[in-house]
Amino acid sequence: MSLTFKTLDDIDYAGKRILIRVDINCSVDPETQQITDISRIEAIQQTLQELSTCKVVLMAHQGRPGSDDFISLEQHTEALRKLGFNARFVDDIFGEIAKEAISQVKDGEILVLQNVRYFDGETKNAPPEEVAQEALVQELYPLFDFFVNDAFGAAHRSQASLVGFTTVLPSVAGRLVEKEIRTLTSATATDQHPWTLVLGGSKVEDKVKILDRLLSTDRVDHALLGGLVGTLFLIAAGKVSEIYSKPIKGFEAASETARELLTKYQDVIVLPEDAAVESNNERRDCEFNKMNNDVFLDIGPKTSDKFTGLIKKSAVVFANGPMGYFEKDVFAKGTIDVLNAIADCEGITVVGGGHMGAMAKKMELDNRITHISTGGGATINFLTGKKLDLVLALEAAAQRMDK
Repeated sequence: MSLTFKTLDDIDYAGKRILIRVDINCSVDPETQQITDISRIEAIQQTLQELSTCKVVLMAHQGRPGSDDFISLEQHTEALRKLGFNARFVDDIFGEIAKEAISQVKDGEILVLQNVRYFDGETKNAPPEEVAQEALVQELYPLFDFFVNDAFGAAHRSQASLVGFTTVLPSVAGRLVEKEIRTLTSATATDQHPWTLVLGGSKVEDKVKILDRLLSTDRVDHALLGGLVGTLFLIAAGKVSEIYSKPIKGFEAASETARELLTKYQDVIVLPEDAAVESNNERRDCEFNKMNNDVFLDIGPKTSDKFTGLIKKSAVVFANGPMGYFEKDVFAKGTIDVLNAIADCEGITVVGGGHMGAMAKKMELDNRITHISTGGGATINFLTGKKLDLVLALEAAAQRMDK
């Protein structure tokens, strides 16, 4: 397939100073603050290897302000070193310390800037020309020859580090972005059914909006909901107490949308039928009316059986987000059951998102799943037919480069 944007094949990059935006947002243990999975770091290796004759500066985010995984990129830099790259870290983003470090980067070296979300302006979503006015872009772009975007996991966001540089520098896609777009385009070209969506995780506000858009395409035959997304819909359906809404950010607005979707797509949305709660520090499987206000941390065995049965009979499966609090081994069962069913499915299977993808690789299911994407929200947005902000920005950059 032909691409609508430029890639590394379209530029002469040897010896150039290149800014690369990557998505190496890793799973982090909330207690130790240590990275628990480096699959997203491993995913950018091809791009870094191809640019080994360049002066490379990496820009990335980790977590979001206020979250347990909002940490420095020092550990990420160490992971790059362990993978064999000549990488060093600077505790600055676009100040004088960062600029000085950038000026000293030599061919074959990689400089990792501090977590870009330490800069408040990075959280702003706006058109490329607007976010290009942020200090992050204005202070850094004169220092580089090219901008390479390899951050597929954040491709659905229009923020300064992701799209701002495309307005002021010759800009191309890295190998990971190129591979993701090619693979997902091929995977979504099929018109086979049943088409099953498995949606879980904790970013409920975003996922409910995406679910709404995806269901409106009439592509989905079964939408299997777990994690906090499933909890939201169970509350909206009156199946579990609203006491379980406490960890759901933006619950009121999201619950209204959930009720509308339950009414409109009652034959498509498939909710959990039982629960796994934590009682006396142990897992307890139970019916909803026996939860006793204990913490709801996973789907129960009846739900697992129903979900896995539907998945195995599907022609296409897209999965994003775990079914429960998989960080605790005893509450990873629902997610493990779902991933095994996806691996057993003979249709087209795509797993998106850092957590699900990381667990699939940990379970050594890589060769039994059609594609493990590095994107979560980006992958699901792609499925809705919405052109990703990253792609739009690279397309506009390509047009400017051709003039």
